[in-house]
Amino acid sequence: MLATAVMAGLGFFFWLFAARLFSSEDVGLAAALISVMSMISTLSLIGFDTATVRFLAHEERKNESMNTGILVIGIASFVLATLFVALINIISPKLSFITADLTTAAAFVIFTVMAAVNMFTDAIFLAHRQTKYTFFIDTVFSLVKVVLPFAFIPWGAFGIFTAAAVSQAVGFLLSIVVLMRTFAYRPSFTIDRTVVARVWRYSAGNYIADILNFLPLAVLPIIITNNLGADQAAYYYIVMMIVGLLYVIPASTMRSLFAEGSHDERAITSHVRGSLKTTLLLLAPAMMVLLIGGELILRIFGSEYSASGLSFLYIMTILAVAVAAFQLFGSLFRLTHNIKALVVRNTVFSVSTIALVYALMPHGLIGVGVAYAGGNVVGALVSYVLFQHHAERLNYGPLAKHFTITNALMALVLLWKEHVIWPLCTITGFKLAARRARKVPGFEPVTLLCYPEKPRTYHTIYKIAHRLGWRLTNDPNEKADVVMHFEDITERHHCETIQQLATECAVINLDCTDISKSRVNEVFEEVFGYKLSVDPKTFTETCVRKSDTNAVHDGAIIDCPVDEAEEGYVYQKLIDSHCGEGRVVDLRIPIFNDTIPFILKRYKSDRDLFDVTIDAEFAETDEVLSDDERANVLAFCRKMGLDYGEIDALRDNHDGKLYIVDVNNTPAGPIGPLYTKPGALERWLTDLETALKKEFGPTAS
Repeated sequence: MLATAVMAGLGFFFWLFAARLFSSEDVGLAAALISVMSMISTLSLIGFDTATVRFLAHEERKNESMNTGILVIGIASFVLATLFVALINIISPKLSFITADLTTAAAFVIFTVMAAVNMFTDAIFLAHRQTKYTFFIDTVFSLVKVVLPFAFIPWGAFGIFTAAAVSQAVGFLLSIVVLMRTFAYRPSFTIDRTVVARVWRYSAGNYIADILNFLPLAVLPIIITNNLGADQAAYYYIVMMIVGLLYVIPASTMRSLFAEGSHDERAITSHVRGSLKTTLLLLAPAMMVLLIGGELILRIFGSEYSASGLSFLYIMTILAVAVAAFQLFGSLFRLTHNIKALVVRNTVFSVSTIALVYALMPHGLIGVGVAYAGGNVVGALVSYVLFQHHAERLNYGPLAKHFTITNALMALVLLWKEHVIWPLCTITGFKLAARRARKVPGFEPVTLLCYPEKPRTYHTIYKIAHRLGWRLTNDPNEKADVVMHFEDITERHHCETIQQLATECAVINLDCTDISKSRVNEVFEEVFGYKLSVDPKTFTETCVRKSDTNAVHDGAIIDCPVDEAEEGYVYQKLIDSHCGEGRVVDLRIPIFNDTIPFILKRYKSDRDLFDVTIDAEFAETDEVLSDDERANVLAFCRKMGLDYGEIDALRDNHDGKLYIVDVNNTPAGPIGPLYTKPGALERWLTDLETALKKEFGPTAS
């Protein structure tokens, strides 16, 4: 995302300089020509980029695969660029100036070939999960691109094109050098037919889908140039360049979703949630910037750009939400090999967009914007229908049921509250709360040393310590009243500093060094006398498989027995905690030594047992746990070394027993549903700070 953002950001300055140095007609013609180069480059990929991301990591003969891709793409781009030059008077007469002499025409062909190969090398870096090289190369060639317009002013429209094309050539050369020096790539003019056959079987549908997806963006500058004039094409292209900075967000996150899902398909659900979270958190404020400051941004390019392109900019900015949905479903279709649905969706998008553009062309750029928005919305809706239709067959039924308008809106609200509004309130509100607490008569200052990590704003201890007026530090040289071993990882090790602190005072969670699921299973069985874990090779019912590492949220229900247990995972009984209305309930139990201030009942959809909480309510400890269970819970915590933290438990409807499934010694909160319940946040904070002060304050026994 950063690589694409840098390229788009520097591209902004490239077009800003072009708009100031050249006429709007020259800018429009250059934009159309650059679009042609991009279209030919994309067509020349022949699906090799998608297949490379999907399979190169598992390819034994990587060098042969890369050489084949580079050579095939180079030949294809040469042929297509040459055909365009030969047919330019038919395709777009206004661009025929590039055939004025042989040198100009040849330069166009050569630059297009380099641009196509440069696009392919990005896929190679992504397949290797080494996109830092993409960032470096894109930054270099974008910097070169920014300064080149000044060198080609006498060349008019072709000067702008040459500046952009030369920078692509620089990127091509840098990519080849990096591949040779870092990935042991050795160039060879040979084509491995087995690679072509294998790639084509997978990528034929992807290739067709990519063409259909890219077609509207590629042909719109030509259509606008031919029908509305080169100046309108310039206004169109500048706006698309600006909103391109916005579209970088969903495009990059969903492309990363495809790459990460290709490496580990088992964690696809968590990858989808991560991609959506990143997209929504970044997209919303970026859209606000363009909606509020769009006119000012366009004025930088010139008053004519603001006058003619502002309404178009607003339309394309609002469209970003549909673009994000469109991109998400595209990645899901590729990951599930549902290429037929991808082709159908992109066909509908491409045909509807181009048809609407011609129908609404009399309304100028506003008509083009409405047409493009209409095509994206139709494409997103068709994607939704196709995904829902095929989800059960593809074993994505639970994931598909989350894609509803209600869930999307609720998720957006909760994401903003949890990750934007609440952190801002935490930083400001809790600083003020600490000041108020310190002004209360009789207040005694307390310093809480958390080592080696200092709690962040989302950690529970950050909030309740501030409410008490306690000062947080992670400097072991400071005099502290309370000391806590605080490190947000699954397994900890006692460093010399912690060992030294333990000789001087009591250290909270000193012995809580392993909260892995396997350790939880072991201690649970020892304390409670019955098992949560199962042997997946001999167990004959459904069970839960989850990562042994804490806070991964990759739980999956699988059928047993299996041939082999996967390394890095634990297998547990599937606990039936249904409570009616399609919901299940688990128990979040906060621990402060022997104090359990309350129990939070967390409700989830029975279609998503492992992550998203849809509701929550408080319960008194003695209402949920029997005396024996409470004693066992506290004994379990002592055995785990957990003085402060939270545990998650389930009660099985079949045997009525309590099962502890998770331990967290650096808890975060509050959870989303507490934001919407009157008084819930205040109770959560008050009860926790009371327990903290009682059990760990300077006057605690």
